[in-house]
Amino acid sequence: MVAVLPVGFGEEWLKLLLSRICLEDIYFPQLFSRIYSVCSYCENGEEISLSSNPFFTEQAYLLNIVSEILNERLKEITILNDFALCIFGIFKKSVEAFEFGSRAESRLPTGFAVIDVLGYSLTILRDICANNGGVGKEDLVDVVDSLLSSGLLDLLLCLLRDLEPPKIIRKAMNQAGNQEATTSYFPKVCPYKGFRRDLVAVIGNCAYRRKHVQDDIRQKNGMLLMLQQCVTDEDNPFLREWGIWSMRNLLEGNSENQQAVAELELQGSVDMPELAGLGLKVEVDQNTRSAKLVNIS
Repeated sequence: MVAVLPVGFGEEWLKLLLSRICLEDIYFPQLFSRIYSVCSYCENGEEISLSSNPFFTEQAYLLNIVSEILNERLKEITILNDFALCIFGIFKKSVEAFEFGSRAESRLPTGFAVIDVLGYSLTILRDICANNGGVGKEDLVDVVDSLLSSGLLDLLLCLLRDLEPPKIIRKAMNQAGNQEATTSYFPKVCPYKGFRRDLVAVIGNCAYRRKHVQDDIRQKNGMLLMLQQCVTDEDNPFLREWGIWSMRNLLEGNSENQQAVAELELQGSVDMPELAGLGLKVEVDQNTRSAKLVNIS
């Protein structure tokens, strides 16, 4: 399997085989680990230092194919809880292994195994959360809630907060003389083009019709953070669209979140053209003087 991954990357038969092994059955963790064990030895049989090689290119290839399969068959596949937790474990390990000190130069694949593993595991998590985890089906665990219980949302929000702002915001801060603050308060940069977008996409999918997630993001002071993602960013194609989708999911049916965003607007904390993109505007009740969001579409 290790030898065939780079060669047969686009082959349909390989996708069918890996779909059966990795997504329809329980063998993905074993396969992923087995690739690591095999690749930890060089051609002459000597062991490679594992501390300097947290992941290998072959593992990134495997995740890439699995990501493609899941995206293509999103409505057909029932995600297994063990698979979802394994992917989250891989994502956490890749976050710990990467220093986030080099700004992105390309999209996936980058050619660096740890970055590609980071990116492909994140895109798989995005589609797992879009799959809705089998909600409404008897005897099936909601894998999204399982991931949330394991700390998914906390990690995503932490990463998003630590990232330097989108390029358009960085330029504005630099023009205002805040270049030093930008580098001091935001220690991490996007390791590949699209990383910020993918973080936002997973958060937005988690929030879809899940009030406890909507509330949790508000309680973690994440509303302004998510609104700040509703901008165009040349380093993150479609960031604005995913940001608006996420805000739509955070505001739908949640009066507390709507009030929180309305108050941010009155305080001048956010630029409100993005609210218009959501079909919303802020109005102040003349009797109570409280702010509220209303539909304009």
